[in-house]
Amino acid sequence: MKWRGISFKLFAATSLVFIGCLTVMMMLQLAFFEPYYVRAKTSGFLRDFEQTRQRFLKETPDGNTVPAYFAKLEEQYYAVTAILTFSKKELTISAGRGIDNRKILLHYRLPMDLNLAAPPIRPSFPDVELDKLVSGLNQWFHSPENQEKVLRENETVTFFTDVTLPSGAKSRLFVTIAPLEVKDGTGTVMAAISSLQPVGDAVNAFRGFYSYFYLLAGAGALLLVLLYSRMITRPLLSLNKTAQRMAKLDFREKSGIRRSDEIGSLSDTLNFLSENLDKALSDLQTANAKLQEDIEKEKRLERLRREFVAGVSHELKTPISLIGGYAEALQDNVGDGKKRDRYAAVIREETSRMAGIVNDMLDLTQMETGQYRLQLNDFPLDDTVRHIAGNLQEHRYSGGKTIELDLLPVTVKADRFRIEQVLTNLLSNALRHTRDDSRLGVRMEQEPNEIRTVVWNEGEHIPEDELAHIWDHFYRVEKSRERDSGGTGIGLAIVRQIVQLHGGQLGVRNTAGGVEFSFSLPVTIITLVDLPP
Repeated sequence: MKWRGISFKLFAATSLVFIGCLTVMMMLQLAFFEPYYVRAKTSGFLRDFEQTRQRFLKETPDGNTVPAYFAKLEEQYYAVTAILTFSKKELTISAGRGIDNRKILLHYRLPMDLNLAAPPIRPSFPDVELDKLVSGLNQWFHSPENQEKVLRENETVTFFTDVTLPSGAKSRLFVTIAPLEVKDGTGTVMAAISSLQPVGDAVNAFRGFYSYFYLLAGAGALLLVLLYSRMITRPLLSLNKTAQRMAKLDFREKSGIRRSDEIGSLSDTLNFLSENLDKALSDLQTANAKLQEDIEKEKRLERLRREFVAGVSHELKTPISLIGGYAEALQDNVGDGKKRDRYAAVIREETSRMAGIVNDMLDLTQMETGQYRLQLNDFPLDDTVRHIAGNLQEHRYSGGKTIELDLLPVTVKADRFRIEQVLTNLLSNALRHTRDDSRLGVRMEQEPNEIRTVVWNEGEHIPEDELAHIWDHFYRVEKSRERDSGGTGIGLAIVRQIVQLHGGQLGVRNTAGGVEFSFSLPVTIITLVDLPP
């Protein structure tokens, strides 16, 4: 528990409040319990005393002994009652049943003058309650003023007194003396002496008990406060942990608090916020990645556009120059008949070359914009490969190289003209980049969901960092763009578009001895022909 954390602060504050309240409550009880109890007891005692006195005056106004119903007052208030009868010469005391549940009758001789400095009563009885009675009456006899109020002024007298009983015990007494029938200092008087010693004993016992109770209650309060503070702060700390992870943009951990109070509502709100922020951040990252991709694509397209313009300019510049030069020579009648025929042949060849470039550009544009529609027909792919390979072997730039074939008898549903264009481009590239003493060929591979056609040749490798760009417009490994080094630079871009329109896949990789180009057609448009036994 960190001393600066909310758990410690809540624990400390609540503990101080609990212990403070407990201390104040105990101090108030210790300070005011005894006065309150004495006041309540004496008030009730005086009330019942007066009710008993009135009953005595009503039922036995001339009586001078304690009746039986005085026992109720004695039992309820730990009291001893007596009827005092004063005559000219003696005092007769009738004690109540509270003295060992018996009646006692005492006689004392009195002088005519009751205001004596020395009381006529001397406690000489071992009975504890009788000692209380005699000790209380002695205190009354020691006060002439109180005697006058009872015997001559017909008033009730009450007072507290602390006495030491003949047995040696100390006691606090509440003495009540009231006249019954008195006249000129003679008559009957009702006396009741209640011991407040049980109250004092209870207060002393409370003081001793409270020292232990305070320690136990304090320890219990600290334990309850600790549990309470943990119960309140644990979900808050859990929510804080979740919020800290959210601050670090980690939205994987959700708050597991499920409650129906404000903390549960806060947990649900935090989870809702986490989900929204996670979604917003994910969308932002996706949008940012797409934007970055678009930027890279724009940069690449801009580069391709420049290369495209440069490629077109370069490819058309030479044939246009040749056509212009030879046309001017023909116009000026330069050369004899054979030369003029050669000039015309060059013009036708370069015109055909320019037408091929323009047609390739138009085809590529149509395919990239989705305007081209394939003409699908069933035809044997292996026969088409043999036909294209045979034509290219007889071409003048083949150098007498032989194209090796390893084919499978298959029939495909595809655009035959465009598949022939794919094969022509790939095999033309392979022938141009194969040395005279090296090999090249075509093989077919049957795979679970497709048939793959591979065009391979022995020769120089393509740099690994350029393999991904080999299908781009006017992209050549030879940056010089010499006319003898390759075609127009659009052929492989057209190959990519044709294969993608057929739903196939393209591939290019360097092998141990050269390079392999491949394209595949999905199984949905392939019909394998059963091989002969």
